[in-house]
Amino acid sequence: MEKTELLGKFQRLGKVLMTPVLILPVAGILVGLGNAFTSSSLLKIAPWLGLPAVSIFFSICKVAGNIVMGNIPIIFAICVAYGFAKSEKATAALCGFLGYMTMNAVMGTFLTKIGTIDPKNLVTGQASILGIITLDTGVIGGLAVGLLVAYLHNRFYKIELPPVLSIFNGTRFIPAITLFSCSIMGLLMSVVFPPIQSALTAMSEFIRSTGVLGGFVYGAGERLLLPFGLHHFVYLPFMFTSLGGSQTIDGNVVTGAVNLYNAILNTPGMPFDIEVSRFVMNGKVIFAIFGLPGAALAFYKTSLPKNKKKIAALMVAILIPCVFMGITEPVEYAFLFVAPVLYAVHAVFAGLAYALTYLLNFNVAGSTAFGGPFLSFIFNGILGADKGSNWQVILVLGPLYFLSYFFIFKTLIKKFDLKTPGRSVEEDDSSAATISETSKLKEKQSASSAQSDEIAARIPEIIEAVGGAGNIKDVDVCFTRLRIALTDTAKVDEDEVFTKALGAHGIVHVSGGVQVIYGNKASLYATQMREVLGLE
Repeated sequence: MEKTELLGKFQRLGKVLMTPVLILPVAGILVGLGNAFTSSSLLKIAPWLGLPAVSIFFSICKVAGNIVMGNIPIIFAICVAYGFAKSEKATAALCGFLGYMTMNAVMGTFLTKIGTIDPKNLVTGQASILGIITLDTGVIGGLAVGLLVAYLHNRFYKIELPPVLSIFNGTRFIPAITLFSCSIMGLLMSVVFPPIQSALTAMSEFIRSTGVLGGFVYGAGERLLLPFGLHHFVYLPFMFTSLGGSQTIDGNVVTGAVNLYNAILNTPGMPFDIEVSRFVMNGKVIFAIFGLPGAALAFYKTSLPKNKKKIAALMVAILIPCVFMGITEPVEYAFLFVAPVLYAVHAVFAGLAYALTYLLNFNVAGSTAFGGPFLSFIFNGILGADKGSNWQVILVLGPLYFLSYFFIFKTLIKKFDLKTPGRSVEEDDSSAATISETSKLKEKQSASSAQSDEIAARIPEIIEAVGGAGNIKDVDVCFTRLRIALTDTAKVDEDEVFTKALGAHGIVHVSGGVQVIYGNKASLYATQMREVLGLE
C-alpha cells in the first residue's frame, strides 16, 4: 500500500472517530453540572442545593452523562463499523455492538477459565464491561472490532449462498460472520493485548518522565497534525487507553485520562492530578479562550477599512465554538492555508501552553469531553478549587497569551503582507459583490433560505470542478471539510477555483480525492451534494 493511500485511510478513520468524540460535549456538560452542584464546597455556600429534589436532579445529570463517558469503547466500535460501511449501515452498526460484546464475553470467559482473571479480585487492565468481567482493551478494542466488522460487512453484505443456506443471504449473513470472527478475535486478544498493555504502560511512564518536554510535544504535535486530519491519533490514545494512566479509584481500576479525570470529579475529597490533567487538554483552555481570540483581533485590526465590519462579524461567529466548546478549527482554517507561518507560530504556542500548565499545576480539562474550555473552567476550575484546580493560573497566562497572539500575529501579517481575512483585494471585490447580491436576496426571503439557495447553486459548480458526477465515488463530511472521493484526481480544477469562485477556505489533496474546507457549512454542502448525486 502506497504512503498516500495509507494516509487517506488514516484521514478517513480520523473523520469517523470525530463522531464519538462529538458525542462527548453533552455528556461532559451533564457530568460537569452534576459534579459542580453536588460538590461539598458549593453546598457550603448554597445549602439549598442539598434539598432532595435539587440533589436528585443533579445526580441524574451526573449518571446520564456517565453513561456515555463510561462506554466510549463500544461507541467507537459502533461508529467505526457504521462509518466505514459502504451501504446498509444500520446492519453494520448493530454488528459493531454484537461484535464488541462477543469479543469481551469470549475473552473474559477464556481468561477466567485459565485463571488469569479472578472476578473477585480484578487487577489493572481488567474490568466489568456492561456486566461482563473481561480484559479492558479500552478504545483499542472498540476500534479493532469496528474495523473488522466494517471489513466483513463490505465484503459479504451482498453474498449469495447455496439454496439450503439462502436464509442467510445478503445482510443476514453479517451477524453470523461477526459472531464467529469476533469470537476468534476474543481469543487472540487474550494473548495479544496483555503485552500491548505493558508496552502502553511503559510508554506512558516514558512520556511522563519527560515532564515539560512531553507536554510541549503533546500540544504542538496535536496541532501540527490538524491540517492532515490526523490530530486525533495524538490525543485519543492518552484519553482512552493506559497511555494516559491507570489507577485504582474507589476500589475500581480506571484507565485513560478522560476516565481518570472523570473518576476524580466523582470522588469527594480526591484532588486533581496534573499527570492526568495534562492529557485532557488543559493547555487548550489557554489558547482557545485567550490565544485565538487575540489572533482574531489581529485579523480585524489588519483588515482593510472597508472590510472591518464583515471581518468583525466573521470573527465573532467562529470564536463562539472555539471559546465555549473548544472547536478551534473554524478559527485555524481562517489562516492555515493563506498564512502557514502563522499556523506554525500557533502550534508552538499550543505546545508552550501545555508545558506551562504542567509546570504551574493547572488542572482544568479543556477537551470537549468535559464541555469545552469555558464551561470546564467554570465547573471544574472555579467550582473545583477545593480539588486543586489552580484556576487562578489563567489570570496570568490568559492575558499573556491574548497579547502575545495579538502582537505577534499583527506584526507578522504586516511585515510579510500575509493575506489573512479581509486583506485580499480580489477577495474584497468579490465579497462586496456577494454582499450586494445577498442584500437583494434578503429582501425576498429569510437569511436561512438565502444560505441554502447559495449552497444549492454552488453544488453543480463544485461537481464540475472535481471532474463531473462520473468522477465522484463518494461524498462525506468531517465537521469543517467536504470530503470527496474521486476516480481520477487529475481532473480536479486548480485550487484557486475553489477558494475564489466556490467560496471555500481552502482545499487539501489526499489519496483518491480532495477535502474542500467550508467550515461549519461543510455538512450542508455534503448533504445537498449527496442528494444531487443520488448517493445514500
